[in-house]
Amino acid sequence: MATRGLAGLEENLRFLILEVRKLVVETRGLLANAEPTVAPGSLAKDDYIDNLRSIIHSKSFDLARTASTKSDRDRLQSIDRIATELERIADFCEHIFDQVHYVDPLSTLAETDFGPYFEDILRAVDDIEPALFKRDIKKALDICRTEDSIDRTYLQFFRDSIRQLESGGRAGTIVTMIFIHRYLERVGDSLLNIGEAVMSSILGERIKIGSFRALEETTEDSIASGDIVPSLEAVGETKSGHRISRVRRSGATRDDKPVIFKEGRRQKLVEEREAIMRWQTIAPDLVPEIYAFHDHEEHASILFEYIEGRTFEQILLNGTMPELGEALSRITSTLDGVWTSTRKDEAVAGKFAAQLASRLPAVFGVHPEFRTPHQKIGGVEAASFEELVARARVIDEAHPAPFSVQIHGDFNVDNIIIDEAGGRLHFIDLHRSRPMDYAQDVSVFLVSNYRLRVFDAQVRARITWAIESFHAFALDWAERAGDPSYRVRLALGLARSFATSTRFILDRAFAKRLFMRARYLLERVVNCRDPMKLVIPVELFRD
Repeated sequence: MATRGLAGLEENLRFLILEVRKLVVETRGLLANAEPTVAPGSLAKDDYIDNLRSIIHSKSFDLARTASTKSDRDRLQSIDRIATELERIADFCEHIFDQVHYVDPLSTLAETDFGPYFEDILRAVDDIEPALFKRDIKKALDICRTEDSIDRTYLQFFRDSIRQLESGGRAGTIVTMIFIHRYLERVGDSLLNIGEAVMSSILGERIKIGSFRALEETTEDSIASGDIVPSLEAVGETKSGHRISRVRRSGATRDDKPVIFKEGRRQKLVEEREAIMRWQTIAPDLVPEIYAFHDHEEHASILFEYIEGRTFEQILLNGTMPELGEALSRITSTLDGVWTSTRKDEAVAGKFAAQLASRLPAVFGVHPEFRTPHQKIGGVEAASFEELVARARVIDEAHPAPFSVQIHGDFNVDNIIIDEAGGRLHFIDLHRSRPMDYAQDVSVFLVSNYRLRVFDAQVRARITWAIESFHAFALDWAERAGDPSYRVRLALGLARSFATSTRFILDRAFAKRLFMRARYLLERVVNCRDPMKLVIPVELFRD
């Protein structure tokens, strides 16, 4: 990225900050002096501000195409976001100028104390330049906190306004004043976005103030002081919206290991913490160590040990056959040990058909074409998918697992990490882990392999080999464990996983391939005279 180009962009942003500041000051003067006649001259600045915003956007886009580092791209994105929010602040000022004309009497403006708003706004605007260009995390946080202060000022005025309306005050003027205060409150929202953009630029990953506070509390570091400025790197994403980042302190050496910061919905993170604590008593080397946990009412955050190695998915797609064979052998031997040691001879119901039924609305929401009615052609009848699920549910309930074992609960190929150098296997994302039917982990693992959207012939051959090898291992284990109903439960588990996976797949052809396999399995189950002898053909996993 050209240094001259970045310098020019930063200069444009500095001018934009100055112009927006001038407009804020003039807005303060307008409200303090009740002189709407100054509006036309002030609003002429709005065109210049819009033009500067457009220039910054174009330059940011052009420079991003040639940016060589993630740090440069992060900085450009932050500058563009800041410019967008500054333009919005200018628009809010313009709206205030428009509203002043409807205040009657004008003396109402002079009688209102707008000072707290403008003190907060101008202080935050003055902090933007040093926060961004000097990478001052404390000032960035101060900008974010401005929103809380402005919200409190607005809330007090709003409550006073409601009381005035209830007591018979001039409704038109009171409502107009509420609009003016509301625009000032929205300036606070834009300042929050600006502060978060600056923090994201400094930390190396997009972050919101709530996540930042959770990171501070969980790491027990005073990041806001500026003494410790960690770098963040996204390492994964979840469908539940959890944030997962690798955190490394500034100035860290190669020997200083990073940690994993996970933040999101409280219930799932509490469940994950409890599951890991259970695993610590079963096989402590299998799960990461928890360094800290913080509860934030609806949200929570955890700081984990960082696990070295590759996910099974990475080895499956990019590794050699010997590496894949060793990884799969390590997985099966680990499961053999865990299932054997945690076995409890008490029947447990996997409820695969019930799980599938509960998720069908989401499946049909993405793929409505999968919802077909009961059909009859001549003497041949085809049940609807819902009918098949309902009939399978009866069979499912009649064949619980004869024993339970500790399962992972979400045994996908990207939730297994192989530390080849250390010769260790690790499980992650364990919030669904509990004593349950092992057919659930087996079915999830098999389908998570099959649904990988990689169509290179050699890679698909490795995937098929992994599926068939794991399937054979699980079938052999079930026979040795004396589990007569394993086959029918596996078929139901596979049907559940095949069908429910489609709600995350927009490729209609690929989704249909998965869904039809689910239908095939359900038909096999409901039409089999002896479900205990059901055979699942290996061709099911081949293309």
